[in-house]
Amino acid sequence: MTIALHFSEKKKKSVQNLILATLIAMGLYGIYKNGISYVFLGRMNWNQVFSLCLFPIISTITHIGINLFQKKKAFENICEGVLFGLMVPPLFPIWLFLLLELIYFLCKIIHLRIPISFLLFFKLLLCLSSLIFQIPYENLIENTTPYLYGILDLFLGRSVGNLGTTSIILLIVLYLFFNLDFYYKKDLPIYALVTFFLFSFIYSLFHPDYLFIREFLNSHLWFTAIVLLPSNDYSPATKNGRILYGILFGFLSFVFLSFLNIIDGCYYLLVFFQLLLPLVRYLWITKQSIVYVKKT
Repeated sequence: MTIALHFSEKKKKSVQNLILATLIAMGLYGIYKNGISYVFLGRMNWNQVFSLCLFPIISTITHIGINLFQKKKAFENICEGVLFGLMVPPLFPIWLFLLLELIYFLCKIIHLRIPISFLLFFKLLLCLSSLIFQIPYENLIENTTPYLYGILDLFLGRSVGNLGTTSIILLIVLYLFFNLDFYYKKDLPIYALVTFFLFSFIYSLFHPDYLFIREFLNSHLWFTAIVLLPSNDYSPATKNGRILYGILFGFLSFVFLSFLNIIDGCYYLLVFFQLLLPLVRYLWITKQSIVYVKKT
């Protein structure tokens, strides 16, 4: 069965502007949380803050360069370029980030076909680089000072994580704006997050020391579920397929984060899911494709 979905170019541009504004807010919060707030306390300097600003600047310039090289509009899909700069850990070396951006640039200009989304591919490169070079997710101060953040702190974004994706409230705002775009599979994050919450809650009933709310407010989980999981070309199209996909991701994320304590577990898990999806599609009884038709 084929579904024809119509969209307005004007509406699409308005939605992308809202998404871009939210991403900029996420980036500004990340720079404040990981740098500016400590400058006011006398524990960091402005040069260190500037180094944090380089990540989204470099990724955005790289994205524009790719567009120009491929003879596209310079700011086409600019949200993707900004996102690359928000996924980096605060202490990630600039030289290594430049190297990964170069790899991404080369992959795009030669039209390299990879079995996972480019956004997830780049995040995987960041995760593997962090693992190889032992780069923590803590910022400069968190790395030397023990913190115990409260529930409200975690919700607002003070948790350890990527430069610009630790704020749950801003991720929720981003999700609401994503919902305005019919490309976005808005039910997938719900299935994943609800499943994670339910298993965390049930587990906490038998283990009182397990704080399920703290586990649930994991920015890596929320970012993966809202931004990476619903990727159109790398997630199921059928309703039953999306339900199964979201539930499995939520349950296995619970296992990875709560039992195995693998901070990058959500990303590795989604890589496996996207690699496995072509086989699942081949074996799936109900085949359904989506054709996007530009409204005139």
